[in-house]
Amino acid sequence: MGGGPVGYVTVKIDQLRRIGVQALVNNGLSEEEASYTFEDYLEAELRGRQSHGLSFIKSLFTRLETRGRYEVVRFENSYLHIQGNSDLGHVVARKAIDMALEKLPVSKSITIGISDVYRFNSTGLIAKYAAEKGAIAIVSAYGGNLVMAPVGALEKVVNNTPLGIAIPYTDPMFLLDMSMSTKAWGHITLARKNGEEEVPSDWGTDADGIPTTEPAEIKTLTPFGKYKGFALALALEILSGALVRVPIGNLGEDARRGIVIHLIDPTIFGHTVESFAEQVKVFLKGIQEVPTNDPSVEIFYPGQRSYESYKRQIEANEMEIHESILRFLQNQ
Repeated sequence: MGGGPVGYVTVKIDQLRRIGVQALVNNGLSEEEASYTFEDYLEAELRGRQSHGLSFIKSLFTRLETRGRYEVVRFENSYLHIQGNSDLGHVVARKAIDMALEKLPVSKSITIGISDVYRFNSTGLIAKYAAEKGAIAIVSAYGGNLVMAPVGALEKVVNNTPLGIAIPYTDPMFLLDMSMSTKAWGHITLARKNGEEEVPSDWGTDADGIPTTEPAEIKTLTPFGKYKGFALALALEILSGALVRVPIGNLGEDARRGIVIHLIDPTIFGHTVESFAEQVKVFLKGIQEVPTNDPSVEIFYPGQRSYESYKRQIEANEMEIHESILRFLQNQ
């Protein structure tokens, strides 16, 4: 281990992974569950998504003692319903995908509904899990709390329900991972924790509904694209909350989150895997070759730039982490 910026240390990634997985095992998770749960936070960090990274793993541990166990309600050829019983979203979503993938070659399309889970972290990484196994994946996750107000309003009425889409057979993988707010609440939390005095004024509004640059004064997040982002947040809260029978709006609960996952076999409409992959490859390559008005500007598709950050650090087997997070994991 070496030194980084003030408060940070440089660690070997494989060493950190062992520490993190063991910390979760010590708190009741199986080796497999601990491995992919920790990886969700680690990969988010390495991809430059600190708003969903290791700074937020501490809150996970507070729920492990009261963790429930999921149960399958119904599983037909084209849909799967799981009752989460306050189990971890990291675990339940992957177990559901594994079950669904067994039937996907025959059904070609499966919708998974998951009710009442705690903690999910990243829709994109769950979608990536399915895409790595050959399925197109569309994932939305209702977060159980209120963070956004309608444009021009004072009170929060919706979650910023994130959306993840992963396309298999792309390299680097096409990986969309976005919330319906301009910035996720994790960015506000990090700004406050890091003592930042200002953030962009379009991140959030104060108690009077006025845009503010002061992290401490932000009371509600702003939807991206104003009315467009708010409309999508409403739709996704219905589709990944109400549809799976979890309370939404001001009745939402942190441990009763909803998830909807749609898995699609790329051959469903007549493609072979190879022809689908080739068509998408040519399409994405063409987008990256579009002329720009600045030679230094590069065009990226979703997931490409974050993968470069991830790959660079993985190959070096080093990353920087705040020493307080490292100590926390070591003491579990």
